[in-house]
Amino acid sequence: MESLREYSQFDTVKEMDEFISKVLAHFDLKKTERELLWIIAGHSCKFIGVSFLKLASMAKAMGVSKKTIQRALKALSELGIIKRIRTLRPVRGGFGASITVICPVDLSTREEANEPAPEGTQEPKKKKEAFPFKAYSKDIKYIRQPESIDYTYLEEWLPQEFIKAVKPFVSPEEAFSLWGKVQVASKRYAPSVINVLEPAIRAFKASVLAYKARRIKKSFGGYFWGSLCGVLGVEQRRACKSGIDSSWLFN
Repeated sequence: MESLREYSQFDTVKEMDEFISKVLAHFDLKKTERELLWIIAGHSCKFIGVSFLKLASMAKAMGVSKKTIQRALKALSELGIIKRIRTLRPVRGGFGASITVICPVDLSTREEANEPAPEGTQEPKKKKEAFPFKAYSKDIKYIRQPESIDYTYLEEWLPQEFIKAVKPFVSPEEAFSLWGKVQVASKRYAPSVINVLEPAIRAFKASVLAYKARRIKKSFGGYFWGSLCGVLGVEQRRACKSGIDSSWLFN
């Protein structure tokens, strides 16, 4: 295992995360490629930038097929961002588990993707929500919609600290939507992290700063989702380092 340390090309996690952020800004990658890159980074626990996550685990984490993962890995490999390497068994011989190595290439010599892709790291499409009304003597088909709702409607559903952080900038409806993104992103990118409130607030503040600096080219919600991917990926690595059973990661 220690012999694989030579594949690590980053000195710190911060250095790796900064490289990934530059990659996402430089290339117009597809949604699956962006998400997969963060997942690989989030599972580079023992050696920075070296992941033992198997194809089946990648597919399960993203809710897609193995073929979709293989296409995304191929696209990232062709850009030089990652390498897939088959390891050798030192005792029994033959090929062992495959590893994925994040490569800090010089982006100034790399061309951007030719075809525009959907907005990076976009959140999954929302499903229509239904009110849990149970019909008794008379069914309720609809309710009257007020012109607006206030934050008192959210107090039972959102943490007070999150409401306090977002209240000066967004409406109650938008705050509810942002917290929904936090819940989805945490399940996908940080399943081992118990407290996601502080990382979520950090991601929101980073998004506000980017908005103020006019660095958001598309939607604020999409940028917030991308920030969540990065922040929660870091938190997932920290949780992994505190103790992880890595047997399920191998092919």
